[in-house]
Amino acid sequence: MKKGFGSGFFAGLLCTALAAALGVTALAASRSITVEDGVHITINGALFSPKNAAGKALPSFSHDGTVYVPAEALCGALGMTASYDAASRTFILTSPADSSSASPSAGASSFGYITADKAREIALSHAGVKAAEASFIKTELEWEHGRAEYEVEFYSGNTEYDYELDAITGNILSYDRDVENFQIPRQQNSASRITADQAKEAALRHAPAGSTVKKCKLEYDDGYAVYELELYHGRTEYECKIDAANGDVISWEIDD
Repeated sequence: MKKGFGSGFFAGLLCTALAAALGVTALAASRSITVEDGVHITINGALFSPKNAAGKALPSFSHDGTVYVPAEALCGALGMTASYDAASRTFILTSPADSSSASPSAGASSFGYITADKAREIALSHAGVKAAEASFIKTELEWEHGRAEYEVEFYSGNTEYDYELDAITGNILSYDRDVENFQIPRQQNSASRITADQAKEAALRHAPAGSTVKKCKLEYDDGYAVYELELYHGRTEYECKIDAANGDVISWEIDD
């Protein structure tokens, strides 16, 4: 796909949207076409993986020189609203009201999103890993939970890091780290572990003031002792894992 959004691009969007909306009616002609699968989409340098409301991946393909992509998912990622009027068979795209006057901040894309490089920078800084020490597996822009999110995954040493960031604010929505081929250290015995109360204190320090711990349970993750906790603050739920050896937060997830 060429850089930019020309008429050919939106023609592909519209045709795909109409074909999906019309269903069997659109296919009544029973024509067979040959398509090229595996078309990738990038937005400001980040690979975009379109999904439907249920989280199922949606295909993109090209036919006769035109690229067809899932319109609703892509438009949502670009900050546009998309709807289909069945009565008039019209697919309706609406740009953000402030799109003409918006001026992106430093590290932001033309759609108000932070760039893929900025997303990686935020994740590395939070993980305390230098860029030269990291090997990135993916940086993808996705439309999840009604918002655009970056999914950043990378390795450093024998540790894998997974981050989800708000694509507009850069706020970290969740993160997780997994240690591969982990050997239980000698100090990982019951006498050297932190207590459940200490794990709760560590989690509460990481959570918004006024949060409440609803669950705290000692579990083993690949032989590694961790405390799994659930916390609530208002209508927001937090799930985290605390290293039972030193009290470090090794994963954190937010569920609104």
